[in-house]
Amino acid sequence: MKGSFCFRRGPVAKRMSERAPVAEGCVFCDIASRAPTSTTTLLYSDDKVVAFKDINPSAFRHYLVIPIEHIPTVKSLQRTEDDHQLVNHMVKVGKDLLTRDAPNSAEHRFGFHQPPFNSVDHLHLHCLALPFMPSWRQVKYTPLGPLGGFIEAEKLLERIKPQEEVYS
Repeated sequence: MKGSFCFRRGPVAKRMSERAPVAEGCVFCDIASRAPTSTTTLLYSDDKVVAFKDINPSAFRHYLVIPIEHIPTVKSLQRTEDDHQLVNHMVKVGKDLLTRDAPNSAEHRFGFHQPPFNSVDHLHLHCLALPFMPSWRQVKYTPLGPLGGFIEAEKLLERIKPQEEVYS
């Protein structure tokens, strides 16, 4: 499982905790940059994000939307217009894909795992068309309050919403 984590150091990003255009050894950076070693089929791509099926789905439909830029985790996001727009775009892409591929699903869920509960150190939005399969997997996608765990996309958008400038 070692290859699925973004922890190797390289000349592109000194640490996986840093934002960078790409991080050497990051499996999601390989997917986003369409590296020759990546066999992942993309469901969607543009100049900001790519989307693909989760390799270990937890729901009827389970997609991941990732930024092309290497952003380690939700903790790396700031209260900036750029970060807010990026996350908003990721959610829109996920909603469009699930609307297309699972229109009859009873519920859709969108969110991110927060450290230390994230499995890959590259920001990724989980887009789930329920039901969970098997049902016990819903535990992985449940917010744990102050402990972190899973944060729903709308809550994250509230957290990183740029503050209004106050003029005196």
